[in-house]
Amino acid sequence: MQHIICTERSVVDKNIKTNGFIKTEKDIFDVNKIWIGPRETLETNEDFKQIIPYVILSYQGKIALYQRTKKGGENRLHNMHSIGFGGHIDAFDLAYHKDGVINLDKTIENSAQREIDEELNISEIISKKHLGYIYDDSNPVGRVHIGVVEQWELATNEITSNEDEIHVVGLFSIDELKDFDGEMENWSEHIIQGL
Repeated sequence: MQHIICTERSVVDKNIKTNGFIKTEKDIFDVNKIWIGPRETLETNEDFKQIIPYVILSYQGKIALYQRTKKGGENRLHNMHSIGFGGHIDAFDLAYHKDGVINLDKTIENSAQREIDEELNISEIISKKHLGYIYDDSNPVGRVHIGVVEQWELATNEITSNEDEIHVVGLFSIDELKDFDGEMENWSEHIIQGL
């Protein structure tokens, strides 16, 4: 059984008051309220929010877009387009400070890098920037997840898929991404509207 990282919903709700893409550099998590639990249970337990790295890959002002195929595990997202790469933080992604306390920033980075390495073939990443968070309680998927939004800049425009679950569509400007309105995952739509 897969074990993943989450936080108590009350911690998130104390710091975020609205749905959507919240642009902020503020750290909204309390490392003393980080939990590891079975994914199967957490997917339906709204007392917790699973922490999800949601990385936007960019190159010279354009953003990578992909489509989730029917071969993906999350059928609620099949055929939808997305600009966010990443997924659940597995227990083996955990990083620690020297005193044994969880280093959440490094843990999130470890998870995001692992997911990207599994899903894509890309060039070197030359910079990483924290953009904010995605909070969306409008649907069952959103109610049990909190997205940590980062933008990672690529050295070149080379990007291809490593997995049948992901079809890379290409790199697009924000204005071009707006043409996919209605075909995007909620989280991606929120970010596109907020950038």
